[in-house]
Amino acid sequence: MRRQGRILAIKWGVNPNSSSLGVDVTFLLLGATALAMATPVIGALLRWRRPGAEPPATSTPPALR
Repeated sequence: MRRQGRILAIKWGVNPNSSSLGVDVTFLLLGATALAMATPVIGALLRWRRPGAEPPATSTPPALR
């Protein structure tokens, strides 16, 4: 019967022998989330600061004239 190895210690953190893809994907997800949250806020600020901005006039369809 073969003797099993023992776990001597557990270290939490980044494994230096693994690929950094996990870290890249994490930052891509966080960046995409931040961008998705910031885009409507920036758009609202740009619309709010534009002087005299009125919604475009709606044209009536030819059948109702």
